[in-house]
Amino acid sequence: MEIADTDIQRILSGSYAVVLRPGRQEMTTKIEIYSDTLRDRQRTQLTGMVEYGLRPSGLLEVLRAWFVKYNRPVYYQPKEFHEILRAAKHIMVPRKELPDFLDLLRDFLQRLQTTPLRVLPLCEHCLREERLTILTKRNAVIASTSEVTCTTCAQAELRSDLKSLGLEMSPGMMRQLEYHLTKVRSVPRVMEMMSVGFDPVSQPDLTLFDTITGGVSGSSRSFADLPLPEEIKSLYAAEGYDRLLPVQEMVIDAGLLEGRSLLVVSSTSSGKTLIGEMAGIPKAMSGKKMIYLSPLVALTNEKYDLWRRRYKRLGLRTGIKVGMSRLEVGDEGHPIVDTDITKAHIICATYEALDNIFRAGETETIGEIGTVVVDEIQNLADPERGPELDGLLTRLRNHAPDAQIVALSATVGSPEKLAKELGLRLVRYEGRPVPLERHLVFARSEDEKRNITARLVRQEFKRVSSFGNKGQSIVFTFSRRRAHALADWLNEQRVSAAVYHGGLPYGRRRAIENAFAKQRVACVVTTAALGAGVDLPASQVIFESLTMGADWLSNAEFEQMLGRAGRLGKHDSGKVYVIVQPDKKYHAGQEKSEDEVAVELLNGVVEDVEPFADAEVCVEQALALICSTPPTTVKEIARIYGRMLSCSVSAADALKILVRKRMITVSEGDVRPTELGRATSLSFFTPSEGLEVLRLAGKMDVIDIAVSLEPFENVYLSTRLQGEVDAAFRTHMPTRLFSGVFSDLGDLSRRDGGAARLADWVYDVLGRWTMKIFNCGCPLFPECDHAKIRLGRWMVDRRKEGLNPSGIAAQLQREFELWAYPGDIFSWLDSLIHTLKGVQRISAVAGKVDLGAEIDEQIARIERPLESALSDDKDKEKVEGDGQGEEKEEVEGEEMEETEEDWEGKEEKRPAEG
Repeated sequence: MEIADTDIQRILSGSYAVVLRPGRQEMTTKIEIYSDTLRDRQRTQLTGMVEYGLRPSGLLEVLRAWFVKYNRPVYYQPKEFHEILRAAKHIMVPRKELPDFLDLLRDFLQRLQTTPLRVLPLCEHCLREERLTILTKRNAVIASTSEVTCTTCAQAELRSDLKSLGLEMSPGMMRQLEYHLTKVRSVPRVMEMMSVGFDPVSQPDLTLFDTITGGVSGSSRSFADLPLPEEIKSLYAAEGYDRLLPVQEMVIDAGLLEGRSLLVVSSTSSGKTLIGEMAGIPKAMSGKKMIYLSPLVALTNEKYDLWRRRYKRLGLRTGIKVGMSRLEVGDEGHPIVDTDITKAHIICATYEALDNIFRAGETETIGEIGTVVVDEIQNLADPERGPELDGLLTRLRNHAPDAQIVALSATVGSPEKLAKELGLRLVRYEGRPVPLERHLVFARSEDEKRNITARLVRQEFKRVSSFGNKGQSIVFTFSRRRAHALADWLNEQRVSAAVYHGGLPYGRRRAIENAFAKQRVACVVTTAALGAGVDLPASQVIFESLTMGADWLSNAEFEQMLGRAGRLGKHDSGKVYVIVQPDKKYHAGQEKSEDEVAVELLNGVVEDVEPFADAEVCVEQALALICSTPPTTVKEIARIYGRMLSCSVSAADALKILVRKRMITVSEGDVRPTELGRATSLSFFTPSEGLEVLRLAGKMDVIDIAVSLEPFENVYLSTRLQGEVDAAFRTHMPTRLFSGVFSDLGDLSRRDGGAARLADWVYDVLGRWTMKIFNCGCPLFPECDHAKIRLGRWMVDRRKEGLNPSGIAAQLQREFELWAYPGDIFSWLDSLIHTLKGVQRISAVAGKVDLGAEIDEQIARIERPLESALSDDKDKEKVEGDGQGEEKEEVEGEEMEETEEDWEGKEEKRPAEG
């Protein structure tokens, strides 16, 4: 008892605050002692009770008072208690718990001359936990229709409400919601976001995550004030360029027009490309070449078309180099014919097409280089294209050390580090050309995701910007098949939608691009792989999913995609909606859930650009460097090779491997490529692939060699077959043909288990697979590549028969219940032709001259099958002289035309295939 009394006296000897609350008995109050600092959620130091009575005069007095310590009361005489009250720095009564005798209590305290009694809003939840929080505008949150609590208690209430609904949130998303609650200040409103049928259109303030401001809207500097040739300034003025955008002014200050090499990091549509033009065109007018490099054929061709028209007025010629084959497929493909770049002042090229000139040792055809504009420089981090871009930049800078480099990107992590590694001055503008709202929306199911998407697209299409443009949307989802299904569903809901991806025929893609540009469709539905070269000026971006195939989006990919929302000169603002299904995982291999990934992406930082190449690729780049350089020394090659950022193998080791694989010779310190090495490098083969082709030349069919190097893997089960197999085996089987699905189906000779539930037509289909695709019988089956070679051979044969990519896709489905997109088939045939040319080069080195003519014939039959067939028929006529060849050609032509018409009809009816 003495210990308890001592503890109480110690507490009361300091500075404290008193809270008085009604007791259960009449004329009583609970008394709680807190620190006088009045910080939120501070714990009580003492609790007790006070019993009051009334004097005959009607005045209130204390009859008995005590504090409880160690579960035992410590009583105080009334006079002692009076002193305790007088010493209190604050005396408070909760606004929601007023004693019935409040006026008497106030009068009593006045007579004692205590600090004034204050009636304050206190958090009831905290009081129940013997804590004290005074509610203010800073921390008060509506917890329910009848209760206001502090932020911490409201967050606990939110967690409880979510749990009662069965919603499992990741820790990251829970923290995000708790933070969102501090902005919304209402638990019911936050919970409304989780309710089925919630409409984000009607309450955009509730779903708003943040707003990325547009930064400085203009510049005081005019194009007319720049030290550019008058012809250029007049041209820009005629096209409506008046004042510099912020990032353009920044690069001028950074030395762009003085020839300074720069890394420019700025958002999409902020005026980056014009920066490259301002640097390169003046030099082009003085005879030095301007080179524009892009990873994509579409983007390269777009700049070629634009600059050819624009700078023709200045007397400048624009050339293009993309290295496409000449496949004749009607409107299903768009072969871009390379021009003569020797006479061009401006050269637009893909990375690989320009590097082809270097590898061939034909750099003199380029001429003197003044400026190199490298678009999408963040591709240095790409596992496949990164080492190639790294090697090309190294070769370019070695060939033209005085050329100005202007590297452009919208998404680069740690740009300071990359700029230093590349030897460039960094210009970074974090503002946007238009403000961007980012919204977070929750859905309880896939159906609800679709409904929310439809509402958002429909509402945005009704809006018209101050520039007179309708609001249009890009909807990103996780697969092409899902994109088709979602677009179909949106159209059924009377929301005009078009599916768009690289697997569509060229004509279809162009039609969609034109319809979008003319604002005839409200949205396009696509995948995360939508090419950067596609110009779809949308005001709104919707993430219906946050995956790219089987993988979650990276921060860089996410930033690149959301950057498409809002276009300067078309829209007043941009909107991004991330639709999240809590605890959603798209396959068992994903550790994180969709809500967790959403928080990481919305709060994330773009990953660093860290180029890396494995040993084989490093050696291939070393070979390309040697082929692009006049005969030189080992020391010089090592010096240039050391400039690459991605190499994981030393120059000495790379050269040893190249010597061992007969790709180079080293004599008295000089390095030269062998014929095999030059042929390998010019074909973009790795040294190992070059040796393998050399070994197989003359022993294996040339088509089979090419297909083994360039297999077609984008083959899927048809929707019909996929549904049948999934139902029979009661699981989701792999969609891709070469993902192991054939072996997963097991021994179909025994109809047991899931196989017993398969329909007879499925057995017929699988039988055709066995006969024509999976029929190698080798001991490595199914891990071998023979099935890919057989399928590739089958597709080439169909092409030789005159089928276009759509016709091949239709035949693939009819015969095997397999699906491939026509656009993918076109791209594969184009790549296959390049691979065949590589096989031809190495065959020539091996002395297999006869294979050269055979490969020329094979390429001709793939590029122009009908023309080749006609030529064959004419030759046959000369031999037979009976005129039957012409009749046969006419019949086959009719059959082919009917096949393609039949396919076009099917394409419209079943776009969800694949």
